[in-house]
Amino acid sequence: MKIPQKFWKIAAWTTTLEDSTVLHAAGFVLDQSPQLEDLDLDLDLDLDLDMVRARARTDGTPPPLGPYRTYQVPIVDIVDRTRLNMTALSQADVYAPAPAIREGTDRRARWVELDDTVSIQL
Repeated sequence: MKIPQKFWKIAAWTTTLEDSTVLHAAGFVLDQSPQLEDLDLDLDLDLDLDMVRARARTDGTPPPLGPYRTYQVPIVDIVDRTRLNMTALSQADVYAPAPAIREGTDRRARWVELDDTVSIQL
């Protein structure tokens, strides 16, 4: 059985000022690999997600965002990984480091791990 270790989300919204509507977007990567490290995924077994979540809670205090690591990331990083055309969302990205892309730089260095919702840049 294969379980994704990481997955992405993009939140998009609009604001309207006077007669103009503006698109905004924010990208996130959620990493659940710490919860999956001890599972023997080569066995044919029924995975009890409640048990996995409970183990994550006892191993450490999960952030309010869930028992997995959550990162705010430039949407262009999601585009590079998925090869999906999300030009409009990339251009509407509210995350400040997005334009600061340098060739040869590890993109993950720009990812900000979120411990709580206060850390989210919108």
